[in-house]
Amino acid sequence: MLLFGKRKNQFGLGIDIGTKGIKIVEISKKKNRIVLENYGEINLDVAGKQFFRYFDKNTLNPSIENITRAIRAILSESAIKTEKAVFSLPDFATFFITFELPTMTKKELNSAVGFEARKYIPLPLSEVVLDWQAFNRDTKGGMNRILMMAIPKVLVEHYKHIAEQSGLELVALEAEAVALKRALIKDTDPISCLVEIGFQSTNVTIVDSGLIKTSFSFDIAGKDLTLTLAETLGLDFGVAENLKIKNGLSSENNEGVTVLASVLTLIVEKVKKVIRDFRAKENKKVEQLILSGGTSKMVGIVDYFQEMFDYAEFGGIKIILGEPFNDIVYPPIIEKRIKRSGPVFAIALGEALKKFEK
Repeated sequence: MLLFGKRKNQFGLGIDIGTKGIKIVEISKKKNRIVLENYGEINLDVAGKQFFRYFDKNTLNPSIENITRAIRAILSESAIKTEKAVFSLPDFATFFITFELPTMTKKELNSAVGFEARKYIPLPLSEVVLDWQAFNRDTKGGMNRILMMAIPKVLVEHYKHIAEQSGLELVALEAEAVALKRALIKDTDPISCLVEIGFQSTNVTIVDSGLIKTSFSFDIAGKDLTLTLAETLGLDFGVAENLKIKNGLSSENNEGVTVLASVLTLIVEKVKKVIRDFRAKENKKVEQLILSGGTSKMVGIVDYFQEMFDYAEFGGIKIILGEPFNDIVYPPIIEKRIKRSGPVFAIALGEALKKFEK
């Protein structure tokens, strides 16, 4: 869902600004193959007092100075030359809605979408940037499925300043769900549920035949796993974060497994609800669930999700770890690193791939 136009050039640059980390991916297209040119990231010490973005229910306030400094450092260190960038927007700071409208003319559809937007968006339309796409148009009387995204104008202005101060041209802003779909889903994939567990929030998106059918974000995420582990075991936050990722749900973390499982269960139950609601509305089954985000690196998380979904109700959903770089050309020497870090760079790669969409 593009907000600032669409341009194509030889290189694509995607930037994912997370709560405690920034990821950048630069790719190019050579002889119909997508090639990884450069990538880089900066992670804040999880014990730090100030994160890159600190959104809450009432404010949208990214740390522009910190973000700009970090982006410029990554661009310099990674020798990235591309200046036209696509930035991701956190799903918990955007309004992402799908609904249906009867078949009508384009002019009528424009008016109808604006009218419907007032029902779903809890802000005056004068305070948001609104974009939408219509699918399944049928002149014989079918319905238009509308995919609509609204972003507070104040947030758009923040990102414009970040791009300008970083020496970049902001080409587009996209919701994280759109980038994840582009990076992780192939045209031949069955109905899929994307679960991106970041530090601040978890995003759940269901994709059917290449279309996003629903996207939902909630606050239980990596931070809650780490905080619960730290408080229960009396650990420093940074120590708990490392323990969570490296030992996770393995037998080497006997004390921590029960603690982590208590929070993961909350995440799984919310994911199940999204899948149940989709099934009730569409009368279709989700066949695979793809994990991504920083928390997806936690040891044992794929097996845990598989165990939690191995019930007849969910029809044997297959749980896999996202591998966004599977179809990307890169030097063999970095294969292990790419395999390990791939799920974390899914959003940034998805934004970079935007440049080469047909």
